[in-house]
Amino acid sequence: MAGKKETPRQKMIGMMYLVLTALLALQVSSAVLEKFAIINETLSQLVIETDKANQSQLATILKEGGKSEKPEIKAAVESAQKVRDLTTNTNKWIEELKKEMLKVSGSDKVDESLINNHGSAVATMMIDKKNKWGKEFETTLNNYVKELNSLTGENFKTLAKAPKDIPVFASDPDHVRKDFLTFTFENTPVIAALASVSQIQTEVLEYESVALRKLAEKAGAARVAFENIIPMVRPKSSIVAAGAPYEADMFISASSSALSPEMTYNGKPIPVEVDNPTGIKMGRLKFTAAGGNYDAQGLSKQTFKAEIKLNDEVYEQTIEYFVAKPVIRVTTGTAPTLYMGCGNSVNIEVPALGTNYNPTFSATGAEIQKGPKTGNVIIIPSQRKVNVSVNNSGTFIGTEQFDVKNVPRPRIIAKDNNGRDIDLKNGVKAGAIAGLRINADPDENFKAEVPQDANFRIRNMSVILARGTQRVQEMTMTSEIIDLSAWRALMRPGDRIIVEPKTVVRMTFKGNAEPVTVSGNDIITIPIQ
Repeated sequence: MAGKKETPRQKMIGMMYLVLTALLALQVSSAVLEKFAIINETLSQLVIETDKANQSQLATILKEGGKSEKPEIKAAVESAQKVRDLTTNTNKWIEELKKEMLKVSGSDKVDESLINNHGSAVATMMIDKKNKWGKEFETTLNNYVKELNSLTGENFKTLAKAPKDIPVFASDPDHVRKDFLTFTFENTPVIAALASVSQIQTEVLEYESVALRKLAEKAGAARVAFENIIPMVRPKSSIVAAGAPYEADMFISASSSALSPEMTYNGKPIPVEVDNPTGIKMGRLKFTAAGGNYDAQGLSKQTFKAEIKLNDEVYEQTIEYFVAKPVIRVTTGTAPTLYMGCGNSVNIEVPALGTNYNPTFSATGAEIQKGPKTGNVIIIPSQRKVNVSVNNSGTFIGTEQFDVKNVPRPRIIAKDNNGRDIDLKNGVKAGAIAGLRINADPDENFKAEVPQDANFRIRNMSVILARGTQRVQEMTMTSEIIDLSAWRALMRPGDRIIVEPKTVVRMTFKGNAEPVTVSGNDIITIPIQ
């Protein structure tokens, strides 16, 4: 938060954050109860200050509205006084409730003994249907809202919220069936119960504040001159990953329908809108966070200038935030490295960006193609080292380096017409073989890692029936299937069938035929028995 000094409401929000963080442990410790004590004290102070502010607002309404004889203005002034009286009486009743809570807990003040009181006396007092306090508390709150709506014509929501009325708990099976009192006070230590009541008390005064503002407009008393205007920025998060949007609300702490503030971020104007929940005019701020110069913790300190112009006066504040260095996570299926000239499918993710991840990629030493889903790319290397740069919405994230290895040579395999491997050591009987099928089989790992690139074809091969040093028969094949039926009568024990691949190609994932170098090691010799 920014401003000349921290307001009670800001303190409350900060303290609530501490407690909510502590409660994540799902264990009520003394440290957590101490935080509740701090919150209760802060809320109690907020009650006093808001009560004074509302009384001041009423005085303005009575002063300005009292000058008019118009029926609608006089009605608004009368309603404002009734709202103040209603709130005062409601607050007095709540204060009596808090005193009764202290009394039931065996104390008359908030001290160390009460803070560490884990007893259930107050919870029982508020939940037990035989006890009047809980039911009267709920009735008092409901009557307050009902009368407030009647006096203002507004539609204030219930203050006695059951879990079903709170979005975050509405679908929680552990809470959704609970009523307001059970949800608020069940298994709640004394100090936490006091803080809960104080929180509701601040909501009562906040409702009154909104009601008086509405009535002030009707009474013509809305033209209030504020002595202290505090520019404030409420960020969604003070730590964001590079490439993620930084989102915040820029607003003034007090507002008037007669005032039209102009707001800028680093000198650039931003849209100003009325925030529906609060009625405060806020500047809507959103930009892409950029990092750089990260510290040992991976954080980059950044600032921007917030400025609010109100009439002829300008209020400035330098806002500080931290950009977290994003971590690039790379997965390549089962392949630890990339294969030269192949379409290697790689997933490049930046978990910190979440749904804001909208990457673009560029590479040196390779061609890049966009994959079927966000973060997936097809890398076709042309060099032994490949560098892939990652950008998100125009912001540079980082560079990942990949090693590249050559495509492993295929094995030349001979099979008979039934698909059985030929025994190259013992050979085949003369006249018993009618044909061969010669295949170029890919390396198993290569086939598993880039299956679309693991397709080899023999386009040309020489087939020889040899006897000693003589060539009995010879033919050139452009198919992988060899018909030997014409040679069966010529075969003699001791002869050899020699298959020499001349042209082998690999069909790439693009459908192109890439030549494969062949050598003498690829020649197959089949003995004839």
